[in-house]
Amino acid sequence: MSHRRLLVVLALASLLLAAGEAWAWASPPDLSGPDQAPVPPKPLGPVTYEYPEPLLELDQPPSGTVTIRYVVGIDGVPFDLELLEGVDPAIDEVALAALAALRFEPATFGGEAIEVVLTIELPFTPPVRDLEPEPEPEPEPELPGPIRIEGLILEAGEGIPVGGVTVLAVPAGDTPLGRVRTLSSLEDEPEPAWLHRAVSIGEGRFELRDIPSGRVRLILIAPAFERLEWVVDLDDDQVLTTKYFMTRTSGSGYRTEVEVERETMPEVISRTITPKQIAEIPGTQGDALKALQNFPGVARAPFGAGALVIRGAAPGDSGVYLGYHEIPTLFHFGGLTSVFNSDILAQIDFVPGNFDSRYGDATGGIVNVQPRKGRRDGYHGYVDVDLFDTGLLAEGPIGKGSFVLSGRRSYVDLLLPLIIPDEVGLGLTLAPRYWDYQALFDYPVAGGELSLRVFGSDDRSKLLFAAENNADPDARSRLETTQWFHRVDAVYRKVEGPWEFLVTPSYKRELFAGRIFGAVDFRVESDTLSARSEISRRLTTNIRWRVGTELVSTWYRGRAQVPPLGADAAGSNSGDIQVRQTNPTRVIPGVYSTLTVRVGERATLFPGVRLNYYNGPQNQFAIDPRMRFLVDLGATTALKGGLGLYSQGGGPLQSDALLGNPRSRLERSVHASLAIGQQLPWGVSIEATGFYKHLWDLLAPSGVLRLDPNLGEGEAQPRPENFANTGIGNVYGGELLIQKALGDNFYGWLSYTLMRSVRTPAPGQAEQLFDFDQTHILTLIASYEFPLHWRLGLRFRLVSGNPYTPTTDGVFDATTGGYLPISGPINGDRLPTFHQLDLRLDKTWVYRRVRVTSYLDILNVYNAQNIEFLSYSYHYQATSPIYSLPTAPSLGTKIEF
Repeated sequence: MSHRRLLVVLALASLLLAAGEAWAWASPPDLSGPDQAPVPPKPLGPVTYEYPEPLLELDQPPSGTVTIRYVVGIDGVPFDLELLEGVDPAIDEVALAALAALRFEPATFGGEAIEVVLTIELPFTPPVRDLEPEPEPEPEPELPGPIRIEGLILEAGEGIPVGGVTVLAVPAGDTPLGRVRTLSSLEDEPEPAWLHRAVSIGEGRFELRDIPSGRVRLILIAPAFERLEWVVDLDDDQVLTTKYFMTRTSGSGYRTEVEVERETMPEVISRTITPKQIAEIPGTQGDALKALQNFPGVARAPFGAGALVIRGAAPGDSGVYLGYHEIPTLFHFGGLTSVFNSDILAQIDFVPGNFDSRYGDATGGIVNVQPRKGRRDGYHGYVDVDLFDTGLLAEGPIGKGSFVLSGRRSYVDLLLPLIIPDEVGLGLTLAPRYWDYQALFDYPVAGGELSLRVFGSDDRSKLLFAAENNADPDARSRLETTQWFHRVDAVYRKVEGPWEFLVTPSYKRELFAGRIFGAVDFRVESDTLSARSEISRRLTTNIRWRVGTELVSTWYRGRAQVPPLGADAAGSNSGDIQVRQTNPTRVIPGVYSTLTVRVGERATLFPGVRLNYYNGPQNQFAIDPRMRFLVDLGATTALKGGLGLYSQGGGPLQSDALLGNPRSRLERSVHASLAIGQQLPWGVSIEATGFYKHLWDLLAPSGVLRLDPNLGEGEAQPRPENFANTGIGNVYGGELLIQKALGDNFYGWLSYTLMRSVRTPAPGQAEQLFDFDQTHILTLIASYEFPLHWRLGLRFRLVSGNPYTPTTDGVFDATTGGYLPISGPINGDRLPTFHQLDLRLDKTWVYRRVRVTSYLDILNVYNAQNIEFLSYSYHYQATSPIYSLPTAPSLGTKIEF
């Protein structure tokens, strides 16, 4: 059974505690067979609570559902109680106290007790007022004694309250006051004269009553935490208030993250990566989107650039969504780091194909990034410094809500002048720099959750070839790029009974401009307004329905100065240029729907359809039906797959009247995939997937002349078509993923892809390898956490070289005085196989309120000479290889509080 099915089973067990309707409505699979099947925790009694009496005096007493996430420890005590959705402070306090008082029979896996994370919903409705006089309240039982010691227990370095900690109080004798550094076994110690015991609740608080005066030894014990002992001095008639910080062990124990998923229509073939894994994968510098390049089906980009090449598709054919809207720019400087802080992401879902009808205008794959809410257990943050940039983060509560503020700025532009002094005489100056920011705010509103998100990015670089004593070179010596965007999102999500509502508008402003040695000068500005709304409802026990609408509207303002193209280039002077100014508008409204149909006890179907309309120049509808399915073959085995149609419109360049083809149509594709997943013991899973994609109406270069309408230059003139929908393609292959889940000292995965991606540009032309085809992609990742908070990780990659078009010879052109290349078959050769080993070493120091992590990330440890491109001599008689990056260490420190 897949990991996702395991989550659903344990989540369903937790929902049996709720008095309201459960969100996870599908019946769980049978787990009674194998010995390795997980056994969810069982409550030893019901959750009992009463409506707060003071609220009944209000004219309109509040009502609603309190949602709490909590952990059931191996001793059956709930701890780490987190209020996800509240109703009223008085009601919230009652709900937390009721859950903290509940006890469980612990969950087990393979016969051993484990921790699980659960979510419960407790409904609160004011009772009907009774006209009869209320009975006299029963007298409260007498307490065993006065409170002598009360305290708060927090996790060291994180500041998170730790519930479920057993606190023992015994006589200390002559032991010195303060922390006990040398710990002995409790079994070897003589029986104390007296012993008092308490357990901390979810908020980390504990109370010890009737403790004798004198020197007292406190012993704090909790699963996955180091034992802590402290000696205090208790005077007569004193109430001692304390605070202790417990350190989590290096191997944090087996914890299964289980929670109720509101997303009731999951992706069938989806791979998820968590921020914890992202931070420790070697070679990615803790970057979320770069970490995805290690999954099967993702090709390696040259020089480690930030391009997502998914299942043989071009990078522009896939979509990356952040909070229901596409991210305009993924990476700084083509791959150095992503434009969004990975530490404020909840998780990343990678869907390589056969994605749900929620997503459109893509024929490749989908990456869905969901930001997390800010922490509500206090104010936290960090400073992260490495060789490239410095990042800051701060987060904490605001009333019932939370906030996150984050920013990052590079200093490559400041360091390069120190590394490359002027006397070297290279004659160039590189001044790149980037910065980004994110501000997130979440707050419960009218029974739902309102989220406001503001974020942006700015990249600027200049490559200046300056001759000696030339302080002001002209434009022919400059290479400049500027790229920035700013975006504002609002998300409101509400769940009410069987209904679920989502409304999210977004506005983005973007600029991309550049100057290339005086030959090309372009500037493109755009404003994008996108909006999405969804309604979901459980129709019956086995059927759930979702319908949604989406609108993406983009207004462009572009100016391009380029050399003559196509037929216009013939006979033109070297100084002739073309100037194009345009302001197109791209509007894509869409509507989509998906059903979730449970068939019997083991099968689930996800039929869906998406309808999009593309405005001019296409003016075309696209109807894309899709079907996905999931079949539980056994308690730990699942079969899943899908079949569907997908459409994508051309960009403003491909549709431009001068530089593109305004007659272009939509590109289409059909996806088919079939996967089988098997859950093995020790947290290991294996998944094998076969896939096939057929593509047609692909935009391919075209030199055909067409009679163009008036472009403001007089009568219609013949111009090159530039692009035409004449291409077809096929992508097929298989993927293998063996993964050890994060949960103890070791985790890692092995991914392998066998794939072929081919294209035929036009009828009658020969089939050729696609530019991004890579036959074999092998990635091995392993990470192990040693004692004293040391962690060592490695990543090894072995990848087929990229295809390229060889140049076989050159001929002299007397008219220009240069040589013209004679090319071989398009993508007829392939570069040598790529191989590289990356290492990462982390060391963490945990203090009471601060956690310090230093890391060393080394790319290409043994300095492999991998060829990325071939450079030809001026007469094309000799070649010179251009190698990938050499050994490159990155050293950094992160201070969290």
